[in-house]
Amino acid sequence: MKTATLLSFTACFFMLISCCNALFPDENLTIKRSDYTGKELRTDGYFYFFQESTNLIYVRFLYRNGIILSVGGYSPPDLEEVEKRIINPIMNSKDRWGVFVVNGNTIKYEKWIGSSSSSPKAYLYNCTGNILNDTTIHFTESYNSETKKTNAINEVWHFKQFSSKPDSTNTYIK
Repeated sequence: MKTATLLSFTACFFMLISCCNALFPDENLTIKRSDYTGKELRTDGYFYFFQESTNLIYVRFLYRNGIILSVGGYSPPDLEEVEKRIINPIMNSKDRWGVFVVNGNTIKYEKWIGSSSSSPKAYLYNCTGNILNDTTIHFTESYNSETKKTNAINEVWHFKQFSSKPDSTNTYIK
């Protein structure tokens, strides 16, 4: 009897794990993707931010189709080394993709992030900032839908022209 109960429990457990996407569906983006036709920001390269507390460089690509690609934080903080590491296979993760919109001198982007708990669900991360010029963005606010917290931030992102920009085609954003 104990063996049958254990087998039933094990079978149910594995069925639940295999159905994680149905049980914990990812959040949907709330910003609708639309083509970026403005001239407020350059899109022929990437924007980067150096975070002193972690000694990492973060990189974001903005595309004319309104998609944003985050390729993560890199150490050492050397842009040439970062550029050597930017390859298409690392882009096959949902939490690297999102969308952005520009309204006057304001930019907002939204992307997926992984859960900080054991849940396989992807949550949303939003950032809002001001466009200082076509090569500089000052992000001032972020929101994490998992924690439901809005935070004041002070991130100044700079542009660098980059001819080997990864393709924006992905399976997550239409």
